[in-house]
Amino acid sequence: MKKPTPAEKRQLKELASRVKQLQKDLVTAKQVEGIDDYLGVRVSGTKFRFSRTSVEDGPDKAVGEFRFILELTAKQVPLYVPLSIASGKTVAGFMYQIEGTGESTVASASIELRTRGLTQISVGTLRYLVIPKGKMAELELVVTVRGKVGKNYRIVVNRLNYKLATADPRYQQYLKPLVSKSMRFV
Repeated sequence: MKKPTPAEKRQLKELASRVKQLQKDLVTAKQVEGIDDYLGVRVSGTKFRFSRTSVEDGPDKAVGEFRFILELTAKQVPLYVPLSIASGKTVAGFMYQIEGTGESTVASASIELRTRGLTQISVGTLRYLVIPKGKMAELELVVTVRGKVGKNYRIVVNRLNYKLATADPRYQQYLKPLVSKSMRFV
């Protein structure tokens, strides 16, 4: 068998590098489609509630509450899901955005655990829900939004972060957007 030339070695190295990059791109593309090897996510329900407060000397106040009921399943290994809302300081947890036809602000956001019998652990200031392999957890993401009367709003969960072990320095990510129906503040 003949020995590869330096040009052929360089070409093989470039091809191997390209294959590695394509494999990474494929994993990301699958995550965006909701195909995840470790985490199964299903939206089992969404609920809305709206309240309007009349103000004599200005526009009425409008507050809407969005509730996502999520079923999370650990497929291959136990998973550690941070029970927090991602913020500028903490990238852990659930990342979401408000979309609408008018200005809005977040009044509050929280995660409520609906499943009993699962373990929670703390690592530093973060709380994690431990989902054993093959088990399902039901969480409720509650977002309260201050908006304007007559405008439409919806919540989009862009990313759900989780870990395969608490010692992992990086989070795995579920990237398929979870979108609520629009709610008109009337």
